[in-house]
Amino acid sequence: MTPDDKASLEERLRRLGIAQDVQRVVAAGIGKLPVSDSTKDSLASKSATAVVVVGETGVALGKGAATAARDGADAFQRSRQEHAAAHPAPPVDDITTRLERLSALHAAGRLDDEEYRVAKAKVIAGS
Repeated sequence: MTPDDKASLEERLRRLGIAQDVQRVVAAGIGKLPVSDSTKDSLASKSATAVVVVGETGVALGKGAATAARDGADAFQRSRQEHAAAHPAPPVDDITTRLERLSALHAAGRLDDEEYRVAKAKVIAGS
């Protein structure tokens, strides 16, 4: 490995943050192996390359996963909106809505006081 290659590898490790720590641990383990110094240097160099490749692959996959998740969320929202447009929710027919309708009819003069009172009692009674 040339000095330029080593500098490039060290810069890539530094950019990846935790990869630098992982490489330090791996290099410490390699340093304890019962092999020659040249073998240790070779293993350390190769392991640094492997750590960088794994780290950069993880970053690329993370970016891809984030893009895929965003695309999936967008597609889900479009699907929900299309479904809502094609299948509008039925009108709410709860007690409050029914009483409001009766009150509007009474206020408009379409129900007299007695009709309004009877209809209101039926709505409140649940029939």
